[in-house]
Parts: sequence; structure tokens; C-alpha cells
Amino acid sequence: MKILKTVQSEDCAVKHLLSLDDGSTVEALYMFDKAFKLTYHSTVCVSSQVGCTVGCRFCATGQQGFLRNLNADEILGEVLLCDSSRKKAGFIPMDAVVFAGMGEPLLNYDNVLSAIDLIQRDLGISHFELATVGIVPRLYDLISDLRGRELKLRLNLSLHGATDEKRLHLIPYTRKYGLSDIVRAAADFADATGTTARIRYMLIKGFNDTDADIDALTSLLNGKPFKLVLSAYNDNQIEGLTPTGDLDLLRFYNKIKDNCTCDLFHNFGSGVLGGCGQLRQLDNDNQEFSA
Repeated sequence: MKILKTVQSEDCAVKHLLSLDDGSTVEALYMFDKAFKLTYHSTVCVSSQVGCTVGCRFCATGQQGFLRNLNADEILGEVLLCDSSRKKAGFIPMDAVVFAGMGEPLLNYDNVLSAIDLIQRDLGISHFELATVGIVPRLYDLISDLRGRELKLRLNLSLHGATDEKRLHLIPYTRKYGLSDIVRAAADFADATGTTARIRYMLIKGFNDTDADIDALTSLLNGKPFKLVLSAYNDNQIEGLTPTGDLDLLRFYNKIKDNCTCDLFHNFGSGVLGGCGQLRQLDNDNQEFSA
């Protein structure tokens, strides 16, 4: 594995294009919270698959289909390469690893858990975050497998729709596991691990940003061990999807913040196409790697 290209955004996010031994490529994002306002200040967002099987409508990775899973050594390799780059840049040591890059980590379950063991062993990192669309049986497996472990794993549930109908339009996996089951599993995970699950909600103009969506979200999340994290959809030039503007995002936040624990997301790396849903598998000529 090696770094093919690197770009850095103004917010101290560094995106790496990585070549695997079989010629496939993945992207990983290092993030430095220079304002020290977030839970973790020096993190790396790693990919767990080359492409993705889930096919979320808004996601650049999902539009390109699925090639294969990364093995545990490859995931560790992403972290080590990003850490080496981090050291050269003079940023502080990493304090967490986030599985929110290319792929659905719970569909590469065994390799992801093995990679966590390797990262903890080799780098001493014990804080992790895992982003998922909600693979219900695997969330319960995770509860069992983490029991008694000396690590902290926070769940990051990609919701993006407050009803089954709207979520199905964006995330095909809702057909397999409905919202009520997914939300229940996320709450059970948070309770079992003593954590607060992050519920990610990207606003798409005219689709999931209405007062009715606020009411549905409040009903769905209120009273559960969750923190709702709002952001605008990162524009991947997908027909029919338009990001909500900053003022409308703030309006949505101000209307819902008194009904459930809520915050606005710092969208690291969006200026270099490294934000949520923007990472992609590239052709060998790497012409699409964008700064």
C-alpha cells in the first residue's frame, strides 16, 4: 500500500489517495480539530471496502458499486500511512479512528473488528467511531463482541430520513431493516456500551428539511440516548438532490434543538471532496482525484 496523492483543505483536513497491492484505490481522510471544540482533535477516517454495496443515492462511493472488502492489515495500513503524514505535518498524535470512509463497515464485520485490535495494539488508540446505515443483526453482534473490551466505540447512524418512505428513497437498505428496528438497535447499542449514539442527518433541499420532517425526527429520537448531528448534503451532482443552504440548515437546527439533543456537523474536507459521501474508487490514471 502506498500514498498516490495528497491534498489538504483549509480546515486542516488531509485527503490521501491510497493504492492497494492489487491496484485498487481507496481514500482516507486525516482531520485535525485546530479549534479543539470536538470530542476528538486528531482523527483519521478510514475506508473499510473498495466501493460499497449499500448504494445510498447521495453517496459518490455507492454510485460506483462494490469491488471487495479491505482486510484488517489494509485498514491498519491506512491508519499507519495517515499517521506518518500527520507526524511530518507536525499535528498532534491521533486520538481516534473513525470507520466512515468508503464502504459499510458492518458488512466487513470480521475484518473491521480485527483492524480495531491491530490499531489498538500498534498505535495504542482506544477510541473509535463506526458509521453505518444500520445493519441490525450486526449491531447486536457488536454489543456482544465489545462486552468487556477496553475500548470506546461510538456509533454514528446515517439516518437522513425520518420516515421509512423517505429513507428508502435515499438508502435502499431501509427495505431490509425498517427505521423502528434500526433506531431500536442503535439505542440498545448506546445503552449497552454507555455511549451516546450520533444520528447523522444530511439535509436535502425540499426533500427532508420541512417542518413535517422536524416533527417526525422529534418523535423518532426524543428520549433515546442519541445526539442528532445536522449537516447539508455534500453536492455530488446527483440529479434531483440539492444541498440545503446555510440559512435553512440553521433554521432547521433552531426549530429542533429544544426537542432533542442536537448539534451542527463540522464537515471536514468538503473543500477537497473529502466530506461525508464524497470519497470514491478511482481509475488507475487517478484523473478524478480533486483538490
